[in-house]
Amino acid sequence: MFRGQGLAKPQTKSLVGALVAAILVALGSQASPMLGYAFALLAMLMIIVALHMESIWPTQSRKENTLVFSVFWGLMLGGILPFVVGVFLEGGLSAVYELFTS
Repeated sequence: MFRGQGLAKPQTKSLVGALVAAILVALGSQASPMLGYAFALLAMLMIIVALHMESIWPTQSRKENTLVFSVFWGLMLGGILPFVVGVFLEGGLSAVYELFTS
């Protein structure tokens, strides 16, 4: 790894923004299938934007873009984490293992 390219800790406002976005995405996806679909499309768009801007995670030499970081991780966590928790509650650890291996 090059000098200054090591991973760094994200800014507090980025983490808080990601948490708020994740909660909104999780609640919105449960409230309406249309919102869930819109969030999924936005997540695909944010993958491209975050990779292009290189703002997925900060490095020692460069801070992350707060808005891109918050929206990207909020969409990822808010869309995926509730599903994985639901699978765990229904079938336990073996169901989660089966989810990732199949």
